[in-house]
This record gives sequence, structure tokens and C-alpha cells, in this order.
Amino acid sequence: MSVHATIDLAGGRTSYEAGEEIAGVVRLTTLPGRPVPRVELSVLWQTEGKGSPDTGIVHAEVLTEGQQEAPAEGFPFRARLPLLPRSYRGDLIEIRWFVRVRCSAGLMKEISSFLGVSS
Repeated sequence: MSVHATIDLAGGRTSYEAGEEIAGVVRLTTLPGRPVPRVELSVLWQTEGKGSPDTGIVHAEVLTEGQQEAPAEGFPFRARLPLLPRSYRGDLIEIRWFVRVRCSAGLMKEISSFLGVSS
């Protein structure tokens, strides 16, 4: 795929309190002459460890359906984090939070940025 995406969280933060608002910008770079594909953003949690993995999406939005050029200022986003679940790391299970960007133009490309959500 001819697109590169980065997620810049406001203030360079990676740790948030439950219920807090998360904000940032998704920046895209494409090869010269290539249009920007459809770009989707989601904020989600995922369990890992013993048992079946579970995922919950708490915010999802389409940043663009596709356009000729990526804006220099990027695509800003905001989302309110829920009170639960919180990040957790134990012997048997881990709950992790992510901001995920998916770019699709035929093939799907996905990037994620890890977040800590505490009490």
C-alpha cells in the first residue's frame, strides 16, 4: 500500500484517566500522485491472556472516505474514554487500550498506538 499513517496524541500523552477525553491527529503520507484512501479511526480495548480474547470499540469514526491529497494539518480526532474497563496487567489476563487507524484502498493497512487508562 502506498500510504503511511502516524497517530500523534495531544501533548504526546500515552496515559489517561478513565472518563477523560483523548485527542490527537492522524497524519498521512502517500506516494506522489496517489490519492488518500478511506481512513477509519477507532478507540478500543482488548484482552489478552488465558481464555478467549475480547475486544470492545468505544469510539469509531471515518476520517475521510478518500481524497486527492492528505491535508498538511492531518485529521484531528477527539473521543471520551469510558469509566470501565481500565488497563490491567495480571498473571492471567491483560486489558490494553489502543487508538487504531485503518487505511483501505484495496488492501487494508492498520496501525495502533497503545494507551494506558487508569483509575
